[in-house]
Amino acid sequence: MRMGKIKKNDTAAVYLTTAFKMQMQMVIQYPCTLVEAPMGYGKTTGVKEFLKNMKVRVMWQRLHDNSLSGFWKDFCGLFRELDVDCYESLLQIGFPESSNAREMVTGLIQKTLQLEPTILVLDDYHLADNPEVSDFMEYLLWNELPELHIVLTARYTRLTNLDELILKGYLQHIQKDALEFTPEEIKAYYRLCGVSLNEKEVKNLLNYTEGWISALYLLMLNYKEEGILTASSNISRLIEKTVYTPFSEEIRDFLVHICFLDTFTLEQAAHMWQKENSEELLDAIVGRNAFISYDEKTGIYQVHRIFSEFLRELMKHMEPKEKDELYRRTAKWYEKTGDYISALRYYYLAMDWEALLAVLEEDQGHSMLNEHHKELTSFYEECPPSIRERHPVALLVIAICFFSYNETDRFATICEEIGLLLQKNPSQKNHQLREIQGEFELLLGFTEYNNLEKMGAHIKAACNLMERPAKFMDTRGGWTFGSPSVLYMFHREAGQLMRELELMKETLPYYDRIAKGHGAGADHIMEAEISYFRGEFDNAEILAHKALYHANIFKQQDILICAVFLQVKIALYKGDYAYAAYNLHRIREQTEKGKWYHLLDTIELCQAFLLASLGQKQDISKWIANGNYEYSKLHFPAFAFFNIIYGKVLLVQEEYHKLLGSMDYFTENAAVFPNLLAHIYTHIYAAAANEKLHRRDDALEELTKAMELAIPDLLLMPFVENCGLIETLLTELYRKGMQREFISSALGLYERYKEAISNITAEYFTNEKPALTEREAEIAQLVAQGLSNKEIGQQLYISENTVKTILKHIFEKLGIGSRALLKQHIAL
Repeated sequence: MRMGKIKKNDTAAVYLTTAFKMQMQMVIQYPCTLVEAPMGYGKTTGVKEFLKNMKVRVMWQRLHDNSLSGFWKDFCGLFRELDVDCYESLLQIGFPESSNAREMVTGLIQKTLQLEPTILVLDDYHLADNPEVSDFMEYLLWNELPELHIVLTARYTRLTNLDELILKGYLQHIQKDALEFTPEEIKAYYRLCGVSLNEKEVKNLLNYTEGWISALYLLMLNYKEEGILTASSNISRLIEKTVYTPFSEEIRDFLVHICFLDTFTLEQAAHMWQKENSEELLDAIVGRNAFISYDEKTGIYQVHRIFSEFLRELMKHMEPKEKDELYRRTAKWYEKTGDYISALRYYYLAMDWEALLAVLEEDQGHSMLNEHHKELTSFYEECPPSIRERHPVALLVIAICFFSYNETDRFATICEEIGLLLQKNPSQKNHQLREIQGEFELLLGFTEYNNLEKMGAHIKAACNLMERPAKFMDTRGGWTFGSPSVLYMFHREAGQLMRELELMKETLPYYDRIAKGHGAGADHIMEAEISYFRGEFDNAEILAHKALYHANIFKQQDILICAVFLQVKIALYKGDYAYAAYNLHRIREQTEKGKWYHLLDTIELCQAFLLASLGQKQDISKWIANGNYEYSKLHFPAFAFFNIIYGKVLLVQEEYHKLLGSMDYFTENAAVFPNLLAHIYTHIYAAAANEKLHRRDDALEELTKAMELAIPDLLLMPFVENCGLIETLLTELYRKGMQREFISSALGLYERYKEAISNITAEYFTNEKPALTEREAEIAQLVAQGLSNKEIGQQLYISENTVKTILKHIFEKLGIGSRALLKQHIAL
């Protein structure tokens, strides 16, 4: 079918349907707008074109896959230009899965946006296909950051509460029908591109395309070349015929070379092309079609998803050698820019094992999170042994990653492989061989984790072989795996606690030499904890300060947290709640300021212990109260310590059946290394829960088991901390003549502890304090978060004067006169 007149035109012109424009005009009225339609319906182009004319800040993130770390890295990057400190903080926090992390992230975002309306576009959102990302998005929507409006473009979406979000006005849903062209819009679009259509031609195009813009565009290009409308349902064939083939051979070759880059800069394109004329070729491409666009403000080119998928299909038909070269160039770019995960993936596709292992050595495993577990397994298993043999440091890195994944069998296999390599006496120079042997000895120390005698032997052997700090070990992370107790980590055998301390003191100086001060102060904190658990509080306090001094020198924040946690427990025993609360607040501020965000969950455990000890279950973080260990940044060796806190919380929540049902699970976790302190607390909790359920014989049996583990090392405080629930049991055992000296000591310590808890409760948690109304409590919480009266008014949709009036009532009720005092009151 021949079509009407052709005029000079812009074939890359953009035309938006009336229905789409009307709905997009409402984008600023909703926390979220979802633009959902199949591929090629103009979602991305339409949103971009519409937002160009809005006087708001636009932040644009294009999604590429379902990698959680990849999503988060790109999300954080959006804030880099606005506030470098915010960008770095978001990166350090990592993807926020716990409520604590989410609160910090939303606080940072809100502070950075600074009352300027901002539209955040997540383009190709369906590619995330990740429940964690969806949960985070919904969290942002339900919390309604005043100036943030999110636009999601997706072929499909899996928001869990989509219908509820729409019903309650949190989300506007733009669907396929709003993007489909009507007959009038087809005619207007073609006219814009210089083609006049009659009614019959419009009707035929509507029948062929059903208003689908990609087909309309490609048929228009085809007509420009041939002067005739040819119907085709094969989109790839249309792209090849109308977009790809008309380019010169050089441009076609160039396009295939950049096919892995959905978005890229001129520098990236030049790296892939490796010729001088990249800019000239890109100018020719952008000027001729709508499938590659250029943003002058950011200097970024963007390839339409349809076109990039077409180019990648073409690439599959290239010679293997050419394909591998493209993979390798892409990998080199990512390696150069520090995106080690992407570099590893493309070296893997190129099967360039030497380069892949070199990247692992360079990164020291820092980027290999738990989500990369399967990929790392593939890298290791598919890499030829003869190449692995030449990279013992990479093998060490892989081994320590598998250790952190709790892959004990694979960890042991790699250790065995490294041992055999060293026995072969490879061709390295003698000093290089000694260093590798030293690193291997250090790695073997991890195979004996928490057995200080065996660990110490390996660490000393490593020190004798090495003249420099270990290469394979990433000391940027913490030393305690997220545990706020060193004694918990290394006490494994009843009656051997002082020997374990002696071994710690012998071993740590050797470890510090090859680990750059990693773990400094741990020996002092372990000794301090021993004094605390024996009821020797003055000595414990002195040693805690000693640990603080040494940890501060080497900036060992996790050891500092251990010391502060001990100070909190001592203050609690003495009835000094203000000091305990202040210390936790101060260490949290210090941790946030230093961007040790991975340790904030550890501080939350300390806070939960304090709150549970005082019966304040309502203020305990939900992830702890619900037993959601997996939402935290804690590592596996800290799992049993999490259970110490979680078990105490279950007791405070009076969930006795649930606690007893979890006992086998708690015991299994405590037995892994083993962690004797966790066993002691587990038996005490089981005794308390059984007593509450009137199972006295079971309760006495459990308490007896706890005492059998604790008495050889005089560990009194686990019994004192929980004596309110087991006092009658201890008294009965005492009357029966069992362990009278130990029980007498525990009950004696408990008298002062009970008085301290009672005094704190009376002073800080009495029910006689004036109750705030729901609205007053809401405003008080927002004040505590640092929001101004104006910001509170905008968030709650009330006037600034109303906020002032309510705030005045709050001050009068609570008998305080400043926002600072209100913040302290909320913290209590």
